[in-house]
Amino acid sequence: MSNAATLKTVKASNGFLEILVRRFSHPWMPMALYLPIGALLVWFAQTSEPRSLVSTGLWVMGGVFLWSFVEYLLHRFVFHWTEVKEPWRNLASGLHMQHHRTADTADLILAPPLVSMFFGTFIFGVFAVLTWSLTRAALLETGLFIGYLAYEWVHFMSHRFKPKSAVGKYLKHYHLRHHFKDPHHSYGVTSPLWDYVFGSTYSNK
Repeated sequence: MSNAATLKTVKASNGFLEILVRRFSHPWMPMALYLPIGALLVWFAQTSEPRSLVSTGLWVMGGVFLWSFVEYLLHRFVFHWTEVKEPWRNLASGLHMQHHRTADTADLILAPPLVSMFFGTFIFGVFAVLTWSLTRAALLETGLFIGYLAYEWVHFMSHRFKPKSAVGKYLKHYHLRHHFKDPHHSYGVTSPLWDYVFGSTYSNK
């Protein structure tokens, strides 16, 4: 193969990889991906094992709550896992560290679809094992998607918008402390709950 042909192949390969790990540039984009998947999961759960509206809603809300814990664990122990050696460091936390270096770059704020789908699939497997039920896991996963989408909106807002509500202002201030005061504290984005539980809130002391 000639040098020109080899170069063309490498560029095509890099372009394909760029598409696979390319980040969304606006929260509407992950919504367009995960809301239909969530609807399919609810349809699967209800057709396979019908439940009442209340029961279905409770399982979904359980997934929303679990997302807040998953968000905390991923942010603290995976995305900031910088002690490992290459190439695992780049796989575990390289993308997030790049976001810390250029915090307001739009397409570095939201997770790449390939990354979010990998973690989503893994967590669905965990739910299935813990509940011994694919239908319960599907409903929990739907709630997880809802929580994840809320996370992307809050995260994007924190870097790109000027919120008017008291809650929005608080969450923006809380997250930006993580970026510009101390990256080893304040890991919660949609909620500070688990930072308070595990003592990782930012302190001026």
